[in-house]
Parts: sequence; structure tokens; C-alpha cells
Amino acid sequence: MRKIPFYRASEIKNLIEINRANFYDNLEEAPLKLESKFKELTNTNYTLSVANSSLALHLALLAIELKRGDKVVCAINSYVDVPEAIRHFDSEPIFVDIEPRSYHLDIDALKNSIKQNRSKKLRAIIVSHFAGLKQDIAKIKEIAKENNLIIIEDFTDAPITGSKIKVESDIAIFSLNYRFDNNLKGAIIGFNSEEHFKRGKLLRNHGLIYPNRELSYIYDVVDVGYDYRLDNINAFFLEKLLHQRELLLRQKREIANIYFEELKDTPHITLPIRRDDHLYSYFIIEIEKNRDAFARELISRGVEVKLHYIPLNFTSYYKKKYNLKVTSFPNALNIYQKILSLPCNGKMSKDEAKYVTKVVKEVARNHI
Repeated sequence: MRKIPFYRASEIKNLIEINRANFYDNLEEAPLKLESKFKELTNTNYTLSVANSSLALHLALLAIELKRGDKVVCAINSYVDVPEAIRHFDSEPIFVDIEPRSYHLDIDALKNSIKQNRSKKLRAIIVSHFAGLKQDIAKIKEIAKENNLIIIEDFTDAPITGSKIKVESDIAIFSLNYRFDNNLKGAIIGFNSEEHFKRGKLLRNHGLIYPNRELSYIYDVVDVGYDYRLDNINAFFLEKLLHQRELLLRQKREIANIYFEELKDTPHITLPIRRDDHLYSYFIIEIEKNRDAFARELISRGVEVKLHYIPLNFTSYYKKKYNLKVTSFPNALNIYQKILSLPCNGKMSKDEAKYVTKVVKEVARNHI
């Protein structure tokens, strides 16, 4: 049976061969070089490299000095590391329902949630750009300004494309994990505030400082941090792959375009929003009914599928902790019952993409 995996790693061996001559000579400066290159791609004032996007989010919350009892707004369909990072501070995630088609934070629900939770303890809004589609945050910026809230943009699944990545927030998180290669791990935090940047940089390495320039082995600990640093080897290869981002994204869009053309007018399914700036980190279709039966048929024919994401009020911890019901967020509930992510990665061949569409159409034709 033919198998189409959801993820595929690119060939690191090729990168090693290409860079063999200067590999070891350039390792030490690799994180700084990656930060410098990435800063050129964004309109942020400062950048820090970290080991992964979950740690990046945690460090960002440290940088804004989130404290016990504080509150942070996020979408109910956020990936688990968003509320998880908030809870590590013994702070409270304030969940908000999502828009029916984009799966982004719903603006009206956001306004109502802030109105209900307005206090000095309400500190920030985390805006997760979902599945490769960037949310227009103009209205969110107005809401944040009115309520003195910090905005943290989560670009984990958003486009890293074009000559400049437009950041419209105080802090931005960029994941490099799935952007280029599944074997590589890394993330970037972009800061527009010098204060947040300096605190983030200090805490990234255990809160250590080295006050004696002549005796560099003398250090002091001035705050409680942790080791959030990106290692040299991952930084080296991620920096080398930055210039390939347009090619890799173009390949991914080619797969998405095949899906759009082949699956249009297919019964029982709805295709995602089609936009030129959509990255299609996940190609999410909506199944009219009985999503799980549809998924079982695809899997039985070798097409691996995923679910992005299960609403957090469906998970045991958050449901119990905050007394949430499955009906508390109606848009998220309706979407969750339908969504299914098809394989869509830059390493897929056109033939593989057409096989996926062939199977989807066959299953849809017989689906009740």
C-alpha cells in the first residue's frame, strides 16, 4: 500500500557536505549570525535565538515579568504550549472563541472577554497566526492600547516570506522547526522594547553576568533564569537554510494549489481560505459530517492525517481547572467536529499530492 507521511525531513547530509570545509570554524558564532540574519528579515529592533518555540514563549513571558495571578488572553484552539507557558507562572489563560473560517481570535469574543476580565492583573494578548494564515491585528492593537495590554504575536505557523516579515506587536515568536527541516530545532524571539530584550537576554542564560572583563571566568547571578539558548549546530544549519525559505514555501504552495484545483467541487468537504500570503503550514479541510470515519478511510489507504488543534476546553486539565464545558466556545466546537489536516510539505512530489486528492475524492464520493 502506498503511504503519504504528514511530515518529511529534508536531507541534512547534503548541507553537511556543502559546508564541510567551514563547519567547525563557524560554529561558535552561529547563533549570533542567525539572529543577525533574522533581524534583517523583520522590522523588530532586537532578536534572540532560543532552543525551540515553547521555550521562546516562556522566555517572552519572563521578559514581561508575568507574575502569579496575572491573566493572559489566548485563543481556545491554541497549541498546548501557549496556555502551558502561562500556567508555569501560576497565571491564568483567558480563553477566547475563534472565527469560523480563519480559525483566528474572534474580535467580538475578545472584546467581551477583556470586558469581563478587566483589571490590573490582565497583562497580555497572545495572537497565534493559525495554519500559515496571518491574522490582521489592527483591531487587536486598538483593543490592547485601550486596555494597556502587551501583544505577543505567535508566528509559529505563520509565513516567513518576503523581504520583510511584518511584526505589529511588542514581542514576536518565530519557530524554525517545521519551516525548514524536521530534524532541526530552533526559534527566534523578536523584541521591539529594549527593556524586554535586555531582560530576555539576561534570563536566557541563567541570569548570569560577567562583571570582570579582565577575569572572564568571574560571574554573578543577578536573577533566576534558565538555559533557553539555541545550540551552535542547530543555529549553523538553520542560518544556512534561511536563504532557501522562498523555495521551500513555493514548493509547499504548489502542493496546496494541486489540492485546490483537484478538490474543488468535491462533495462533503470545504477547502481552506485561499490567499496569496497563505503559507499552508497545515492544509485543513472541513468534513461535512462524521469526520473520524472519513479520516479512518484515508489512513487505511496510506494517507496520514492530523488534527490542528483540539480545543483546550476538550482537554482534561483545562476543562477541570477552569470548569469549562465543550459548549463554552461554540465556533471552536463546530470547527473541531469537522477539521482534518492533509499532508502538505515541501518535500512531497506532485504525484503524491495527486494521489492524496484521488483518495480524498473517492472517500468523499462514498461518504454519507
